[in-house]
Amino acid sequence: MSSTAAYITSVSRLFKSTTLTKGTLNELLSSKDWKELLSILKEKGILEENLDSVEKAEIVLRKKALARLQELYNLSNSVKLARDIVLGYIYQQTLDEFTYLVSLVWNKIKGDTSKLLYLQGKVDQIPSSMEELNSILQGTIHGQALSFAMSKGPKDLSQLNSLLDYFFIYYMNSLTEGLKGEWKVSANSILCEYKDYYSASIAIRQKLNLGIRCRLNEDDIRDLSSSKSSEEITNILRRTVYSRNLDLSSIYSALASFHTLARSASRVGALSVFMGSPFNPIVAMGVSQLIRLDTEDLIMLLNGTKLGYLPERLKGYMSFQLI
Repeated sequence: MSSTAAYITSVSRLFKSTTLTKGTLNELLSSKDWKELLSILKEKGILEENLDSVEKAEIVLRKKALARLQELYNLSNSVKLARDIVLGYIYQQTLDEFTYLVSLVWNKIKGDTSKLLYLQGKVDQIPSSMEELNSILQGTIHGQALSFAMSKGPKDLSQLNSLLDYFFIYYMNSLTEGLKGEWKVSANSILCEYKDYYSASIAIRQKLNLGIRCRLNEDDIRDLSSSKSSEEITNILRRTVYSRNLDLSSIYSALASFHTLARSASRVGALSVFMGSPFNPIVAMGVSQLIRLDTEDLIMLLNGTKLGYLPERLKGYMSFQLI
């Protein structure tokens, strides 16, 4: 096991060497507009071509992230835990197109399968029912996610899509909850705040208590899922361990700041994994998380710059801890 774990560590370090640095991000933040930002991304090799719109750049960034995760997955075949972890990140990276497909089937709408990047090879036409979609996806992680979501008896499409989103943390928790020692510590450093964010979010938005948590108390999640008003929700969040780091001016602001907190903590955790044992397959989670965060940061930066947000405001949305 040590030799294969060392191999996946070496591969993950190679992928990590191409992820964003704080210096590059600060340079990107200095762009005067989105066109200059695209030019810098091209100059840095983050984009391989000249693009004339933020929308096209976003598609390219998502495709690039998915391609890198797929390559990492293919190189992880010798370590099942690492391979399964990367598959979870492939699922997360394809979640938008998956919920698009599920929404078409749920609403019985004919859609364009050409909009699917990853799932196009698995779905050549829009299924006529959820049962048919589930049958087509049987044996895939998307099939697992759909079965998980449908088993909760979603009352509407919004709840179904929230459950598909939640499946990511459910899946990652199922892979890592039985780990011990340094592997357990490493995984928890990346996932802890995400567990609490995902569970708090679905409790607030959909009134579901699904049990996964890290630093939040069981009572916190239960009370959020049974809350009746915005004031009650903010009061519950105010008593949690995260209260000092959340913007409690509104529910939207609270969840947005909680999400940023989770992203920032996970970047620190992902980087710390590479400072430990060379025989830790959780490095595959570390680099996968960095690929996810880099993609999210760049897309937020592009859209924020296009909207005219000032650099100081944009810094607050990044997963990097910037001064």
